[in-house]
Amino acid sequence: MHRLAAGAAASVALVALAVPALAQADPEYPVEVGQPTLATAVSVCDGGKSGVEVILDDRDEPYTVRLTGSALPAQKSTYDDEHGVNRVLFTPVPVGSYTVEIEGADEKSDGLPVTVKPCKDLDPAKGELNVSVACRGGWGVATFEIANPATGDVRNYTLQINNPYAYNVEVAAGVFLSITDNLYDDGEYVATLRGDGFETPLVRKFTVKCASDKAPGVGTYALCDSKPDVTSPAQLWVELDNPNRAAVEYSVTANSLTKKVSVPGASHGNVNLGGIPAGDYPVVVKGSDGTEAVTGVSVDHCADVKVDRDGLQVATRCVDDASVVTVRFYAVGPYPSERKFSIEGTPRFDATVRFDGDGVYRWTRHVGLFEDGVYTAHLTGGGLDTTEKFTVDCAKDTPQPTTTVSTPDTTTTPKPTEPSQPQESTPAVTTSAAPVPPGDGGTSPDGGLPVTGVAVGGMVLLGLAALGGGTALLIVVRRRRAAGQG
Repeated sequence: MHRLAAGAAASVALVALAVPALAQADPEYPVEVGQPTLATAVSVCDGGKSGVEVILDDRDEPYTVRLTGSALPAQKSTYDDEHGVNRVLFTPVPVGSYTVEIEGADEKSDGLPVTVKPCKDLDPAKGELNVSVACRGGWGVATFEIANPATGDVRNYTLQINNPYAYNVEVAAGVFLSITDNLYDDGEYVATLRGDGFETPLVRKFTVKCASDKAPGVGTYALCDSKPDVTSPAQLWVELDNPNRAAVEYSVTANSLTKKVSVPGASHGNVNLGGIPAGDYPVVVKGSDGTEAVTGVSVDHCADVKVDRDGLQVATRCVDDASVVTVRFYAVGPYPSERKFSIEGTPRFDATVRFDGDGVYRWTRHVGLFEDGVYTAHLTGGGLDTTEKFTVDCAKDTPQPTTTVSTPDTTTTPKPTEPSQPQESTPAVTTSAAPVPPGDGGTSPDGGLPVTGVAVGGMVLLGLAALGGGTALLIVVRRRRAAGQG
């Protein structure tokens, strides 16, 4: 029996591991299916010094395992001859949420989430066994919390999930541990806990339903800075997250242009639709699996962008006698900064703007909302006290834009609309997506300029907001956990 960590009064041993059929043989999935490495993460509640043990499948070769979110270095797994599995132990691991990242066969698996909780979180009302299920990459991830809530003695349990695999667990009084398993196929499962204190086994049934076809996650953004001439049209990128197991070919359409991209199962992909004029566009994504997703993108006027260290810019245009006013906020320290924005006499534009660090600017385009006149905008707080005036004069068509330093508004998120046409004059508001938080990347997919508050050479990264999900490089299917075994 392997003890998890010095000072942690709990231990777990793997008794037997199921060897289910290969997913390629499943008639439900006739195409090659991506699948992460079969893995189990075990954590003990932190009553002092705790640890996380990772148990991998029976390949007699080492894996490289990282506990992302901790300060601990990556480790090579060691093979356990007795139980026929690979093991890695991380210790000490404080209370928090982490992701187990596994590298094997020169490929990365997707992450396995694991949480270390304080022992004071033990909930006697949940009893000795609590089961929760989440979906990740089209597969089920099940977490089993095993507790010893009401005794002064160490208890020995056996947790069995269907047949034929189980865990032997030793748990001290007032302590609970979590066992997180990945790679559950869809179906009905039964978790059974036997051992000290039970006259009859404790049974928990749970259902996994993660493999059904789903529309992709879609994110859109337009870049002004991934080209040598900032005044040329922005590049439109569409980010795609395929939540299904099988690869899907997606057809992406915007601005009457269509491109196709194939995204592996449970993976991330993107497509560049090229330069696109300023305006608001619907983006339609259709998958070869029959799914469809519709979103939109707002594209700024790159030629108007003037980075200002006072944090504000307003650019005005006139289209068919209607005003088009674009307000931009720039990331200016010190950070974190929270600032109040207002325009005198127009309280509808009052807003609070926050930046936690250098990043992309935020912008809002207002069509037909400003009558002719002179306006005064203010941005105050966070080390700034900026006052800027801008003029709207659209009684006659004036195609040349005028740029002054002015205001932003980040309170309105538009629904996707048809591309802006010169004859349109209906009042409208278009708001760019929120900027990427610090640490979420700083260049465009094709290697554009770094994201900074004052971009190099006056070029600026526009409203970058790729949908969350990240990249998942998956090992081709080896095995999975299957319902109904035994």
